[in-house]
Amino acid sequence: MKRITRRTIGGLLVAFVLFLTYALSQFPPLATAQPMDGKAIFRFDTFGDEQLWTDFLRMHEAIDDVDPKTALSVGLKVDVEALPSDIIAALKAGDVDLSSPAVTIELLRLNAVVGVKGNVNSSRQLTSIGITCALCHSSVDDSLAPGIGKRLDGWANTDLNVGAIVALSPAPEIDEALKAELKTWGPGKYDPRHHVFDGTNLRILNKRSLPVVIPPI
Repeated sequence: MKRITRRTIGGLLVAFVLFLTYALSQFPPLATAQPMDGKAIFRFDTFGDEQLWTDFLRMHEAIDDVDPKTALSVGLKVDVEALPSDIIAALKAGDVDLSSPAVTIELLRLNAVVGVKGNVNSSRQLTSIGITCALCHSSVDDSLAPGIGKRLDGWANTDLNVGAIVALSPAPEIDEALKAELKTWGPGKYDPRHHVFDGTNLRILNKRSLPVVIPPI
């Protein structure tokens, strides 16, 4: 009986192995894992910082009133390769109203503002805003117009006036005294040691602000 039981078990094991081999052969081979696209992460990943720029600073509310001319004046850049051909033609012909905030919203909808990710709903309303590494560490070649051109990844945006941008925030925590201090930074500078966002509040680290030049990477 023991010999018969062992043979039976052995036969069942062989049958199971054959069945499992057949079953697995019916599945397509797993696709080769693709490495993460570092360029896309650098250009487009906000790492969830909408928590700061939308929920706390409410910058999406401020940007509703910002026209492209003002945005370009504080150092924001436009990626010409993200623009449809008809808009490029209109820009060349001078047919785009750069004093209209609606144009800014459309540029955000097209994902054409370097380093800024805006979500625009079907009613053309900006519902959230976040920033990526490219905001401070990219520029453009001005091939279409000043501030509008092909991306230059890794370049320091020495035109970017971070303090003036943050000073537009309608958040009550950004009071007039803080806004005045932020506006002293000037283009191409930022003070990473002045404050920190803890997920709920902006905490001041150093009362005296000492901005540093935005570096290339």
